[in-house]
Amino acid sequence: MEKLHQVTDPDYYTKRSKQISSGDYNVMILSMDYQFNSPHSVRWHWHDEIELYYQVSGSAYITCEDHNFLVSEGEIVFINQQTKHFVTPENPDECIFHSILVHPCFIFGFGQLDMEKKYIQPVLLCNALKYLHLTNTHPLYELFFEHCTEILFLNENEEPGYELLTKSSLLILWKALYDTVHTLEPNNLRKTSSQDEQRVKDAILYIQEHFTEQITLDDIANSIMVSKSECCRCFKRALDMTPFEYLMKYRIMESTKQMNRKRSESISEISGNVGFNNTSYFNKIFKKYMNCTPTEYRKNQKK
Repeated sequence: MEKLHQVTDPDYYTKRSKQISSGDYNVMILSMDYQFNSPHSVRWHWHDEIELYYQVSGSAYITCEDHNFLVSEGEIVFINQQTKHFVTPENPDECIFHSILVHPCFIFGFGQLDMEKKYIQPVLLCNALKYLHLTNTHPLYELFFEHCTEILFLNENEEPGYELLTKSSLLILWKALYDTVHTLEPNNLRKTSSQDEQRVKDAILYIQEHFTEQITLDDIANSIMVSKSECCRCFKRALDMTPFEYLMKYRIMESTKQMNRKRSESISEISGNVGFNNTSYFNKIFKKYMNCTPTEYRKNQKK
């Protein structure tokens, strides 16, 4: 089991996905203890692997797409492929979690197209199953808890044949996810084209690298080599928001991180750090997304 350290390489998740998909064993187990890592180590990201997140101790807020929820000790979260998410500990001094990352090719292997179409794609493409929060009252909790802890045990000890037993547990869990898809509303497959998704991912990477600057819609559209109107359409289809809305939301989320780690800096200094040149406008946008003013947020954090 590997330790997950603070991510400083902007290509970390891309490199990790390549490592998992190209290896002989397409599974990676990561462990995070926030007592020894920055609270901002797990930043906004997505990947080709499905993820089984297990909260060992303490609690953490997980944001998946536009949904934010608290995960308590012992709870499990299934995070689907290409679902944007990040993790924020409720108390950094007591927050440990394990993450089981599995490339979908591990379920059946490459090339089994009929099996992939029948069993893999319905789960990966289900719009209503971007994540699944399994509390101890969820009907699938006992099944997921049993097999997630089994997978962690197997990969910690690496006894002969542990890869086969890991795959066996994953197949049981995948069948439960497959059954879940069929209980959801019909016509729930993602309709966003792969081209839209790739363009938006590239645009988001550009925003994340340049959000402190005075970037414009022209800059974002040029970064993915499309017109401004097409850039807006791609974001609308993929995220149901405009590029500007995403930029504002990202800046606000970054400002909350700075408020936590730069307690001596003023609100106006932090607003400038994240790309706002007007503090009153920053206050207005902050309240829109956080339902409180920056000053109120900082007071709550101190409490």
